[in-house]
Amino acid sequence: MFNLMHELFKDKDTGVFTFSAFSLCHIIYLLLIIGGIILVIFLYKNKTQEAKTKLITTTVTIAFALYIADFFLMPFATGTIDIGKLPFHLCTLMSVMCFVVRHNKKMEVFKTAFTLLGLIGGLMYITYPAGVAQADGYSYRIVQTVIYHGLMIAQGVFALVFDDLDLSWKNFKYDVIAVLAVAVWAYIGNTLYSGSNFWLSYEHDFNWFFVKHDGLYLIDDEKDAFIAPLMSVSSVLAISALLRLIAIKLKSLFVKEQVLEAEKEA
Repeated sequence: MFNLMHELFKDKDTGVFTFSAFSLCHIIYLLLIIGGIILVIFLYKNKTQEAKTKLITTTVTIAFALYIADFFLMPFATGTIDIGKLPFHLCTLMSVMCFVVRHNKKMEVFKTAFTLLGLIGGLMYITYPAGVAQADGYSYRIVQTVIYHGLMIAQGVFALVFDDLDLSWKNFKYDVIAVLAVAVWAYIGNTLYSGSNFWLSYEHDFNWFFVKHDGLYLIDDEKDAFIAPLMSVSSVLAISALLRLIAIKLKSLFVKEQVLEAEKEA
């Protein structure tokens, strides 16, 4: 049975539709994600707020289910479980936290923070998927990566467009708390899982959330230990603040346009 499943899930490498950063396959998948999100927004724009909220929750739930299912399916593809996908990086951790915050009222104050971080994590990875080894674009590993990160982007965009978040600046403190918590959590993961063991054929040097080294490994190790976490935390918070600012400005323009139209009709 395993051999049959392996044939189904293994990487295909015909060289016809290869997925790599900024390849034609990558660009096509990006366009499909953007087009799919726009299509769903148009389909739901006139629906009730309850229906829109249900859409966001369903999107988050599907992304979380794909993340969990991948641990059971990846052995068919690669013959092993990739511990690099444990929830210590921004894009993997946020599928868990977005799911939790949508189903736990006690965590609701972090809904905006986790939703935006899920969007940011998805955007960061799918824009430059350097961690995905080249394979045909219809291979399971590629399709799973694209759909998962596409859903994480979608849930954030839907939440912003359908006014499901508290974008007030007083709420930004929860973004700060969440990002700092992610950095500490990633540091714990890097410390616990990095190392080598000859007997287990285990050798890993994880850099989850880029708190150990900068993403491109350009800075000296001695300086990087201090600079890398600062860069990660500050850059993610800056993007989160920028998303808030853009959303607030667009919402303000939309409201003004509605007021002007109402005045003309009157």
